[in-house]
Amino acid sequence: MRAGVYLGPGEVAVAERALPEPGPGEVRLRISACGVCGTDLHLVHSPKPIIEPGSVMGHEMAGIVDDLGAGVSGFEAGEPVVVEPLASCGDCDPCRGGRDSICRELELYGLQRPGGFADAVVVPGHRLYRVPRSLPPSLAALAEPFAVAVHGLRLADADRKKPPAKLLILGAGSIGLAAVAVARAWDFGHVAITARHPHQAASAKRLGAHEVLDAGSPEVLTGYDADLVVETVGGLADTMTAAGIALAPGGTICVLGVFMGPLTLDPLVLLGKEARLQWSNCYSRRPGEVDFDEAVRVLVAGGDGYDSLLTHQVPLNEIERAFEIAGDKRSGAVKVTVIP
Repeated sequence: MRAGVYLGPGEVAVAERALPEPGPGEVRLRISACGVCGTDLHLVHSPKPIIEPGSVMGHEMAGIVDDLGAGVSGFEAGEPVVVEPLASCGDCDPCRGGRDSICRELELYGLQRPGGFADAVVVPGHRLYRVPRSLPPSLAALAEPFAVAVHGLRLADADRKKPPAKLLILGAGSIGLAAVAVARAWDFGHVAITARHPHQAASAKRLGAHEVLDAGSPEVLTGYDADLVVETVGGLADTMTAAGIALAPGGTICVLGVFMGPLTLDPLVLLGKEARLQWSNCYSRRPGEVDFDEAVRVLVAGGDGYDSLLTHQVPLNEIERAFEIAGDKRSGAVKVTVIP
């Protein structure tokens, strides 16, 4: 089969790999669509390798059940599914509580294990979630970034008494826009987002953002007084200082962005506001709160209202071009999807 692999800093290419066979408890999927994530861009463009050269990338996967390993039940060949791309020990306290993403032995498909930039992938059966046949594969692949947003907003809104009155999202990439979609689906009072490019601002408005702020004008954040600030940029961005400035006294900053280096914080600002800092990693499957289930529900309920997120579809054979488009926001890219 074909697979999109990481070769080293700045390099991805299509290579040939053996078609994987599912072992006990595993399912082989034929990939229908796999999104390029901001984390993928950070990994590829990091000057020092973070994943092994030769790794098959891609973790925003939608596919069709192709073959079942021994002991797998509840799925049939031909069913459309999405993948929770985690591999954890299953035995530690976090895993038993459904918090697989903080397992000390955590690995991710598309990073440490072969991922979805390929014709096929093998994953454990319990990591699959059904989606309606009517949901287009590129939309179904948004379940992963939507689950990231669901998890972060659930962690940040720990009291669950009522949604925050004023939410500010820093960054209008796919995770930031997914956070807009989830917050609107959950009836947050006022949802604002910072955007750097006109196409991002337009997409945020179509998703229902009440306010779009110019990311290039940080002075608009002074005294903004958001009850919850969600950081989605990560990388090497200097956004955490801005998060503190925009936060209301007693508010929460939730970090969804994946930072690739040390952060700059203004501790006096955070101290004076008694700020709460909440880190969020991936998603969980706590009893009654399975993040992927909720992400699929939001996607299905929104229907083609989320089409504005899907800006580019690129064949697997052109994966280098997919990364070029995704890495250049001037291209109009929000979500670039690789199609085998």
